[in-house]
Amino acid sequence: MSSTRTHSSRLALGRFAPFSRVLGDPRLGIAGAFLSLHRVIPNHYPLARDVEWYIADEQRLGRLLDYAVIVPRLQRMYEWSAEELGVPRLLELVRDGSPIYAWSYEHRHVWRALDMPFLGRVLERVTRVR
Repeated sequence: MSSTRTHSSRLALGRFAPFSRVLGDPRLGIAGAFLSLHRVIPNHYPLARDVEWYIADEQRLGRLLDYAVIVPRLQRMYEWSAEELGVPRLLELVRDGSPIYAWSYEHRHVWRALDMPFLGRVLERVTRVR
């Protein structure tokens, strides 16, 4: 595996990085879980509704992935992407680990779970990037 791929797999999957090829194989159905998120992710930006409407409409899997897997590494993902792609302006889309491309920094509270479920805490721990 190339150095770039190793780093990106580790950033995305934490301890599960060695299994990235298997986890990403569309024949196994795991990718289907992520594809089902299309019902949550908005089709157009800027968004037409308040942030709370989108959060309330989000499915459990989407929310679990947001809070337990994506948010803890969001800043690092944007930094890595900006460097890897040679597009430093990507860093204008995130601030202190909170995305600011759809809502202002003042709405960052939606990216923090008030009460992380047990499964979310486990998922966050096992996918943590070291």
